[in-house]
Amino acid sequence: MDYTQQFKYSAFRIILLFGTNLLGLIIGKGLFWVAASLVPPSMQDLKHFLISDLTGSVTAALVMAGTLAAVFRDDGKRHAAYRDMDIILVMITLILMLGAYFVPVIFYNPFDSTRVIRSVYYMFYFTSRWVIELFGAEMKTAAAVGGGAVLGLQLIVYELSYGAYHKKHPVTFRPPRNEDDE
Repeated sequence: MDYTQQFKYSAFRIILLFGTNLLGLIIGKGLFWVAASLVPPSMQDLKHFLISDLTGSVTAALVMAGTLAAVFRDDGKRHAAYRDMDIILVMITLILMLGAYFVPVIFYNPFDSTRVIRSVYYMFYFTSRWVIELFGAEMKTAAAVGGGAVLGLQLIVYELSYGAYHKKHPVTFRPPRNEDDE
């Protein structure tokens, strides 16, 4: 890959991170609220389960991780098939993705913010809200742990996909024969 393709690869993955974050919010919060509104009044426990932040946040994180996993799985296969594995690029991209996800929370101060600002941060970091709900962590810690867990999983998916393709198609990994050696 040349530098332009590497930049496009990294930039698209960062944009994809924000898109999957939004998709997770829509599914984890929006669809669960709609589903909860359809639950009959006699099933209050199910309704509270559906609208809880923990349930929605875990679902949002799983949607985000699953969608990104499909992309990184495909990346692993492609890099293996075209002998274009650049684990350094993938690692740098994952670090940049974590940085892009984490940087906005640096500026968050819960004691000096308006309700609108708190709502925006709540929505943006909803996929990491499960860390706050389970462990009582602050938002900065939750963003680092939640984002790190999702992106760490992507590295594992990439490596497993690359290795599985390598094992399934070993012929493509043989070094080219040099006729001068014979």
